[in-house]
Amino acid sequence: MTATGSALPTGGVRHGMVTATWTSALAESYRRYAGEPAVRTGRGEVLSYAELGARARRLAGGLAALGVRPGDRVMVVTANRPECFLVDHGLAAGGFVRVAVSYRLHPGEVAHIARDCEPKAVVVDRERAEAVAAALATTGLSVVVVAFDDDAPVAVDARLSELFAHPEAESPPVEPEALAWLPYTSGTTGEPKGVMLSHRSLLACFRNLQVELPPVETGDVVLHVAPLTHLSGYLGHAYAIRGASQVALPEFTPEATLGAIGEYGATVLPLVPTMLNMMLPLLESHRWDVESLHTVLYAGSAMSPDRLARAVTCLGEVFVQAYGLTEIPFPLVALSKAAHRFDPDGPPPARLASAGRPNPFVEIRLRRPDGTDAADGEEGEIQARTDTTMLGYWNRPEATAEMLLDDGWAATGDVGRMQDGYLHVVDRKKDMIVSGGFNVFPGEIENAISTLDGVAEVAVVGVPDERWGESIRAVVVVRDGQPVTEDDIDRACRERIAAYKRPRSVDFVAELPKTGTGKIQRHQLRRRYWTGQARRVGG
Repeated sequence: MTATGSALPTGGVRHGMVTATWTSALAESYRRYAGEPAVRTGRGEVLSYAELGARARRLAGGLAALGVRPGDRVMVVTANRPECFLVDHGLAAGGFVRVAVSYRLHPGEVAHIARDCEPKAVVVDRERAEAVAAALATTGLSVVVVAFDDDAPVAVDARLSELFAHPEAESPPVEPEALAWLPYTSGTTGEPKGVMLSHRSLLACFRNLQVELPPVETGDVVLHVAPLTHLSGYLGHAYAIRGASQVALPEFTPEATLGAIGEYGATVLPLVPTMLNMMLPLLESHRWDVESLHTVLYAGSAMSPDRLARAVTCLGEVFVQAYGLTEIPFPLVALSKAAHRFDPDGPPPARLASAGRPNPFVEIRLRRPDGTDAADGEEGEIQARTDTTMLGYWNRPEATAEMLLDDGWAATGDVGRMQDGYLHVVDRKKDMIVSGGFNVFPGEIENAISTLDGVAEVAVVGVPDERWGESIRAVVVVRDGQPVTEDDIDRACRERIAAYKRPRSVDFVAELPKTGTGKIQRHQLRRRYWTGQARRVGG
């Protein structure tokens, strides 16, 4: 079946509706909201939009003086910090391409991304400067290293504070179809792929977010505890172009987050369900000042209806869920505040287990394996058509062709069903695991474990986890006479992949389920752990 929102004309999405760019939209914010607070820095300083614009243009000028040109890629590797906003706005002002990389990645993964996208510069924080510098040294690339901090532990080409001393640069002309962001997403083969998002795609994403969220006021304060390289980065820009102010915490803890809501008068909180699950016991103590909060946007995975109902009881009708992909930025569908309304004396409604209804600027269809439309209530692959869709994968034409279909449709790789107008995401065609809001693919973990001589076969699956939605479990077949321990597996992973990708548990088995051709049947393996669960993905 195919579902659309009311704003769509017959025949599909009107491409070309968005003519502004990331650069021009932010520049307009600096003018329109010049005297309004934009960013709270780590030194207690509050920058106005006019001041943010001036610093962004100075940063753009400083990078240009280091040889960075419009269209060049600039990697950003850091945990959340207020300066992230300054860097992002500086990249927009200079017409540079933002390559925001998770600070949790292993240095080897950072090196792979660098070899792939060939950045002209990298901006890195103190904690990761040494590891990133060592990773870049293995690539053979000439990369300008800029430190967030004045006391970087390694030799760098410049410090952020020095770039702010440059004269303000004039932003270059930028076409809406030009590349703006290049986020990386892991592939089923285990190699990260660059996702090419144009200025038009980003502005369409920000538009779609504003359709699903309450009207943005200049008095809104967005508190960022989710990674600015992922969820929070998108939402932060959507709110920046409407004059809201931004606060970033360096790391998430339930106590720090709840305390910051009261301290800053936060009105908007983007997070992943794992964070909300961890906050629930404190929320239920009713000891925290959260009166200012009017919107909690959660994304990355669904939440269990029971836990979501508890959260609604604590905070009221503040919740909005958004579903999307790196390749087709959210929200493709959204579960509105009104959809979270229910009778607390009765069972949670079925729609709380869904991802929501299609956005007005998005078409959704569900396809059977034979390519025909699935019926209402029947499972099928989720496909989408919208103007937020990526240009393609960076240097991956074959992978691009697999995802981008005819007539503007894109295959998500997720399996869902439409029920009473709500899209339920029930499985992942691509075997992706979502643990704590982070996307993890089995292939890269299996590759790490397979480096052990004693491992004959391995399959990695996501299993139910009350806290993380899904946790990562490795199922291993050991070679005769070559013992392998759980510690061996942990060590192999620790040396090669990020901490959040390492298995939390290991099962040793005599054999893995396979097809007649010898291919591991991962779905059968997952079914062993998910029997009795309401859905086959975590939350």
